Amino acid sequence: METREFVWTGRHVAVLGVLCLAQVLDSVDVTIVNVALPAIQDDLGFSAATLSWVVNAYMVVFGGFLLLGGRLGDLYGHRRVLLGGVALFTVASAAAGFAQSDGVLVAARAVQGLGAALIAPMTLALIALTFPEGPPRSRAFAVWGAATGAASTVGLIAGGLFADGPGWRWMFFVNLPVGLLLLVAGRLLPDGERPPRVSRGFDLPGALTSTAGVGLMAYAVLQTDADAWSSARTLTLIVAAAALLTYFVLHEARIARQPLVPLGLFRNRSLLGANIIQALRGAGMFAVFYFATLYLQGVLGYSALMTGLVYVPLTVILIAGSALGPLLVRRFGTRLVIAAGSLITAGGLLLFTRLSAGGTLMADVMPPLLVVGLGFGVIVVPLTTAALTGVPPSSSGVASSLLNVSAQLGGALGLAVLSSVAVRATATTPGAPAEALVAGYRVGFGVAAGLMAVVVVIALVVLHNRREQP
Repeated sequence: METREFVWTGRHVAVLGVLCLAQVLDSVDVTIVNVALPAIQDDLGFSAATLSWVVNAYMVVFGGFLLLGGRLGDLYGHRRVLLGGVALFTVASAAAGFAQSDGVLVAARAVQGLGAALIAPMTLALIALTFPEGPPRSRAFAVWGAATGAASTVGLIAGGLFADGPGWRWMFFVNLPVGLLLLVAGRLLPDGERPPRVSRGFDLPGALTSTAGVGLMAYAVLQTDADAWSSARTLTLIVAAAALLTYFVLHEARIARQPLVPLGLFRNRSLLGANIIQALRGAGMFAVFYFATLYLQGVLGYSALMTGLVYVPLTVILIAGSALGPLLVRRFGTRLVIAAGSLITAGGLLLFTRLSAGGTLMADVMPPLLVVGLGFGVIVVPLTTAALTGVPPSSSGVASSLLNVSAQLGGALGLAVLSSVAVRATATTPGAPAEALVAGYRVGFGVAAGLMAVVVVIALVVLHNRREQP
């Protein structure tokens, strides 16, 4: 059906609502537990060394299984895989809420990550299958992007409210009614074409090596808090992950009959450029939350709940930017809007380099936070559109998962590098401890701004300047 013939109906609105709620369900759980870690440690007896795995278990499994989750949707049906992910996530949430030991909670968080890896790529794939290219799909992506952007802030605020109120276990119990609602409402989702029977052609070696490689790389990065980048353990993990991923690429190119990731997708310049940009954008976004949170709590003395509330204006401006993006694409094209949004983001990150130990929220934090939010918001829709433009429906799931993998790995690797640079700058800065800390944050923000400047160049050189006709 051509775009001009598309008519929004109540069913389309309901489908989009279900998909956005599913995306929010797994996005919120990335951040919601952060502010409750001290309470969890006291209740379940976590050591200082193992406490971070309440977060890391989710992230490692989530990142590792995204490619497999996307491909399973293409092979066995996107709705079926999404609802399976929701069911798994809901059961794991109940297990986490009732956990009486540290091992049970970490295991439940890992299963939550697996459910999230099945949910996240399916939401994008089902939007691409439900709404035709052009303004309808862009409008749907704008709503999805706004919901995704709001989820992180909602997680921080909700985590603070639960931690200070009924207790950390309710962070997981609240997922139960949401999960049940999604399972009931899931029948509204399109079933799409029935995929052929492919069990004999499923790329099991590709699934195993990609999952192990991405998961091991995520683990290697996340454990650098305990072992330095130059340590033998970290280097061994990175080399092993790189070897697995190298074999995966060779296997997909020369051996697999039914590739997990058809490498021909990367001949699509739009998809390739969008994934590179998404990785660098993920590094910039992770840097904002990480360094700004440390500054607000460690220098300005804000509580966890107050820190979460500070991010509310960021969410509002990000949602506004997400709505503005499609309108700008119609007039100026995808390439120019992504380049302009990235330039705005780089400018906001440079404003953060003015932070000082004696700064204030309204003078030093809020202006750059709003500028960064606008820049990130403007590029959400055109970047997602670019990643899925020209992708056949049979590969929409894996293309969506690639975009998620780029964001997660780019964010994790980028933040690990930026935090290392910041720590080194802090260690070499003389003066009071607060001044040295802020000096490190300034360097981290400056390097992040440089990454967004690289995004501007990539957008202008690699992407096509595609305009949508209303």
